Amino acid sequence: MKKEINIGLLGFGTVASSLYHIFNERRKEINSLFPAPVNIKKIFTRGNSHPVPENVKGFLVKNIDEILEDKDIDIIIELIGGISPAKGFIIKAVNNGKSIITANKALLAEHGEEIFKQCLNKNVHIGFEAAVGGGIPILRAIKNGLAGDSIKSVYSIINGTSNFILSKMTNEGGKFEDVLKKAQEKGYAEADPSLDINGADSAHKLVVLGRLAFSTSLSIKDVIIEGIKDINPLDVNFSKELGYTIKLLGILKNEDSRIEIRVHPTLIPSSCLLSKVDGVFNAFFLNTKYAGPLSLTGYGAGGNPTASAVMGDLMEIAGKIINNDNHHDFIISENINKLKVKSKNEIISRYYLRFSAMDRPGVLAKIASILGDNSISISSMIQKGRKVEGSVPIVITTHEANEEDLFKSVKLCDNLDVVSAKTVVLRIEDRIN
Repeated sequence: MKKEINIGLLGFGTVASSLYHIFNERRKEINSLFPAPVNIKKIFTRGNSHPVPENVKGFLVKNIDEILEDKDIDIIIELIGGISPAKGFIIKAVNNGKSIITANKALLAEHGEEIFKQCLNKNVHIGFEAAVGGGIPILRAIKNGLAGDSIKSVYSIINGTSNFILSKMTNEGGKFEDVLKKAQEKGYAEADPSLDINGADSAHKLVVLGRLAFSTSLSIKDVIIEGIKDINPLDVNFSKELGYTIKLLGILKNEDSRIEIRVHPTLIPSSCLLSKVDGVFNAFFLNTKYAGPLSLTGYGAGGNPTASAVMGDLMEIAGKIINNDNHHDFIISENINKLKVKSKNEIISRYYLRFSAMDRPGVLAKIASILGDNSISISSMIQKGRKVEGSVPIVITTHEANEEDLFKSVKLCDNLDVVSAKTVVLRIEDRIN
């Protein structure tokens, strides 16, 4: 049994500083649970982006190898972010026999399987709860609580910036650009918000989540990704009229061992609990074979919630090291399967379509004819005759249709001389819980 567990902390930004504070605040409780003390021994920081308290300065090192090569350090907590140099630091730490905790969703999405295999080869542990959903213990629920169940689908809101913007547009009105500016002023959006609003951040998290949920190999290239920057107040209002709310959803489905993994703005029923998740909150709705529908909601980002998730990993891994426990909690199978991932053209969904048409007789008939010729069945239609920038909006929702057929028919409609702008296409998900 080890006499003590020592930690090397990489980074001292928002999450790392919160972690340090929580760790010290709960040090007595932490050490009461273990027969050996747990200590933060050294901290590596590359700059001065976050103020370092005087009582922390004695732990700081400027040379990363002072941590990675220190034989007395058992656990590396990587909170630097980004792919490089974080990947190199983690690989070197693993090769030196150190267990890893990280909140780095981009790194895990791009190189997670390589890192997991290296951890298995070197018989060290890895914790990454904080990479998805901030303080919500969704990964622990899947890899431990639902390890014996079969997950059929996961519907998730996993980007607080996008959810804040869409919530404001829904509840208070306003154009996307104006609401984004408000989000930046409140600190909910970065100066460059592109990773949040274009769906990339959600896609990274969804890859990590999907690997665990379906025990399969997944890549960022497998994800269908669409962002929210083109969401128009018109579509927000028409969606309300139809009984729906627009959310940026991360969707995972496993149907007959064929995976759907996609991130895009989605119309969901306004009566659905997921539609009520507003602001910067995240949420996960799971459908499982045996436990049935399950949901988790909470803060998906921020210093304290994310640090709380890191603390959970730290407690788990420290306990395993102390007790010489080599169990890896189903993070990856040595014989992991590669289930087939559906392409965009294989998706079956309902759709919301908003055409911008000239105010002329017979326009709706022409659009309906093209849709019908391509096996697209109309479920409902709104046409109120009000002009928007010289055109009349025609809103159609469809029954379930093949995505390839849908976009083929929309392209043909857009080529009509009576259609004045590119048609808005949004997917509809009715059966969430």
